[in-house]
Amino acid sequence: MRHTLRQAFGGRIVSYDRRGFGLSDWGVEHGLDQYADDLEAVADAAGIDLMTLYGAAAGTFESVVLAARSPRVKRMVLVEPAFRVGRDDLTTQKSLYALLDHDFATFWRAFLQFAVGWGEAADIEAWVRYYVSATNPADIRALLKVLFDRADLSQFAPLVRAECLILHNADDPMMPHTAAADLARLIPNHSLVIRSGKRWARDDAVTREVQSFLANDFDETERPTVRGGPRKVGGDGWRTLTPREIEVLNHAVSGATNEEIAAALWLSRATVARHLANVYSKLGVRNRVEASAWANEHARDRAQ
Repeated sequence: MRHTLRQAFGGRIVSYDRRGFGLSDWGVEHGLDQYADDLEAVADAAGIDLMTLYGAAAGTFESVVLAARSPRVKRMVLVEPAFRVGRDDLTTQKSLYALLDHDFATFWRAFLQFAVGWGEAADIEAWVRYYVSATNPADIRALLKVLFDRADLSQFAPLVRAECLILHNADDPMMPHTAAADLARLIPNHSLVIRSGKRWARDDAVTREVQSFLANDFDETERPTVRGGPRKVGGDGWRTLTPREIEVLNHAVSGATNEEIAAALWLSRATVARHLANVYSKLGVRNRVEASAWANEHARDRAQ
């Protein structure tokens, strides 16, 4: 699928290591907000204003969360997406943690064989060597805890305004096809394609679907009006914000995460994400970093 996307997508492609993986920092805090923050930070560093996101399996989570809170995300391709990880499946959780604590290589060997499909021919050992060297038990445990305890996209998916193509193989051993269908029902502007067959087999129909989805560039009227980002409004932008949006912005300026803002204001994280998206749109900024800079620059205008 990645090969198909690379062929079909005419824009710049940027990949990155999730926190706790590869060259990214290890031993750091994990959470859906943090994963989305990292994704946005990569886009900022790369100078990307409008983006198409590709998320596979658990990568669905940060993609949907960022799309829910940022108008910069215009398209998403989600492949065999996770929607809500079973929190009540304690047997699976205990088994994974036991393997992780007992032998890191054994954990990856079992996990990857399950992901590929039992009995399928694949060079599992090469992948095991890679993941053992590119990850660590502490961060994998933290990631699993997020997936088991906090991974639920039901509050974020309805806020997504990006076009979304959801692809799923009904024979995927890891993600049931109901996950893709459940997620699709909540995303307003989506196309859902479910197929069957060998996971790695080429599917011409899916290839054409991806090519068609990625063929049209973003609407020129939606592109930034000045180089480096959308045109920011002046100090009178305070008057366009509701009292609640100003409250949320103030907390964001102080460095609070969406989860911390939600707790402080007795709101859901989805509501916080919606308020921030509205703030970005009204102020003509792309993210919380630019919103914070705008608020600091125009602090005196608010006082007046």
